[in-house]
Amino acid sequence: MTTTHEYRGYVFTINYQAKEPAYVVDFPDITDIITSGDTLAEAFAHACEALDLHLESLQKLGIPWPEASHRLVMQ
Repeated sequence: MTTTHEYRGYVFTINYQAKEPAYVVDFPDITDIITSGDTLAEAFAHACEALDLHLESLQKLGIPWPEASHRLVMQ
């Protein structure tokens, strides 16, 4: 199972796997972010927190945020 989400303009996917951790997050535009969770809700919360911390770090270092090249399309 894979779900796709958007937070702060960045798209990420949460993939279920039958091993620990059960839910793994992937940010296609920011490959430096690695996070996961034991539940879908936990993985989503960790993804949002990881993105916030990453963007905050870039801002403090004076590095521009990466451009979001992916977008979420609802059908």
